[in-house]
Amino acid sequence: MLTVVLADDDCLVTEILNDSIPWADLGMQVVGIADHGRKALDLCLEHRPDILVTDIQMPFCSGLDVALELVEQDIPTKIILISGVQDFDYARLALNVKAAGYILKPIQLKEVISVLKKARDTIEMEFQREQVIQRLTSQLSENMSLMRDKFLTNLILEGMESDDDLQERLVYFNLPFKITHDITVAVAKMDEYEHRVRREGVERIQFFNFSIKNIIEQTLNNFQAGICFSTKDNEFVIIFSEEYGYEEKMNQIFEGVEQLLIDFEDISLSIGIGNCVSVKTANLSYRCACNAVSYKFYTGNNSIIHINDIIDSNTIDKISDLNHSARLNELQKLLLVEIKLGECPKVIKLFEEYYSLLSKVNQFSQEYIRGRFLELVIDAHREICETEDEVEEVNANYMVSLQSIMRVESISEIKPHVSKMLICIADYYSAKYNKKHNTLVERIKRYVNQHFKDNISLTEIASEVFMSPTYICAVFKRETGQTINEFIIEMKMNHAKKMLESTKMKIMDISEDLGYENSQYFSYSFKKYLGETPQQYRNSFAQKV
Repeated sequence: MLTVVLADDDCLVTEILNDSIPWADLGMQVVGIADHGRKALDLCLEHRPDILVTDIQMPFCSGLDVALELVEQDIPTKIILISGVQDFDYARLALNVKAAGYILKPIQLKEVISVLKKARDTIEMEFQREQVIQRLTSQLSENMSLMRDKFLTNLILEGMESDDDLQERLVYFNLPFKITHDITVAVAKMDEYEHRVRREGVERIQFFNFSIKNIIEQTLNNFQAGICFSTKDNEFVIIFSEEYGYEEKMNQIFEGVEQLLIDFEDISLSIGIGNCVSVKTANLSYRCACNAVSYKFYTGNNSIIHINDIIDSNTIDKISDLNHSARLNELQKLLLVEIKLGECPKVIKLFEEYYSLLSKVNQFSQEYIRGRFLELVIDAHREICETEDEVEEVNANYMVSLQSIMRVESISEIKPHVSKMLICIADYYSAKYNKKHNTLVERIKRYVNQHFKDNISLTEIASEVFMSPTYICAVFKRETGQTINEFIIEMKMNHAKKMLESTKMKIMDISEDLGYENSQYFSYSFKKYLGETPQQYRNSFAQKV
């Protein structure tokens, strides 16, 4: 059972957490409760808990200081931070201590339970991953079958002319197929490989390569379906033999491999499958597999592509390139107009059509697609440059967009970067034309007024008004003098006052009507906002009347 320490200088918070969370059901046990930072640190040093749930601002020692001390002493306690304010500096510091969760007050028990579950799952996954890593590291030191892999590499690159020589080598290396068998070659490649090399480093990539090969081999062994070997960095070749009925198992095997890799190290793999050939002509199937896997540019990461699917798609009737190019030119002009008007919803809709047109498999070459995106991004950025305004966020997104267009391996990876930049520029113009942002603030208030009884989030509100959470928070605070969360609480409390004054509803029912999961927490929030409990407020109002 996982151990937990709770820390908050507000005893009501720790009491609610201790009494209301189904700890046993979560596989957890509270081993200590602290009302200040120093006591929290002492409890952590004594019990070395799996999880620490702590308020950030506490007497003697802040929750962040406690977390930093645990990190410094290499105590692997998962930190869940609680804060009464939405401060991005706190969020940044939470990243520094690798916090497992960041919860804003007022606390929602459902949210706390969700964060605790994620922390528990992370702990369990880290334990399992550590066991796997230890086993894989041990296997890494074992001798690899270099001669066998060299023979197989020559077989798929060049093929074999002599039947006798081929049969002799198949037997010598104890390979699971005979010269009389038909085989199919598949090629698997790690997605975003170059990006991972730059981000992770060579040593980490070598570990990834070993892990991928190991998982593929284990899966093949479980199905008794074939063999796997590596010809070069980021190329894993799988050979299936007809003897094992591989055609029925192939997709099941590859889907299982892809899921295992995502669960284990968040590694995405794309796989190309060649055609069925004799062992002597394995090189022909290999070439087809390489051609198939290259089509992930159109289909996206984590794809399984059979060479026959590509051949079949080539027979589909296509719209002429001339018509496509004309529509793309028209869309590009419309996009630039709507961007300058600051019409984000229209920009999003037009870009979706632009992207959809470019992403049709086999319709355009990779070079043409990259060129069209580059042209769109450069033209959009030129509009800002001509205003002679220095827009730091736009310039940053511009550089990221250019890099992504040139480097990414699939068209789907280009989309978010370009879309973000176009919307960023449209946001700039929207703000320029609407300096007071009155319309935006009124839309936010109207949405909150309609949905404040629900557990609405900043992300949900931002999506409703087609802006980023950061942007709407800044605008709302500047125009109204209060945060969006403060406005939501104000709406809830005003509605609570009306129900207390005009109805005989129970406090519990009022709490539920306002979207609170815990009536005690509603009472706590009400008192914090108005200085008296709901019952005290009802009694006071009755006396006045």
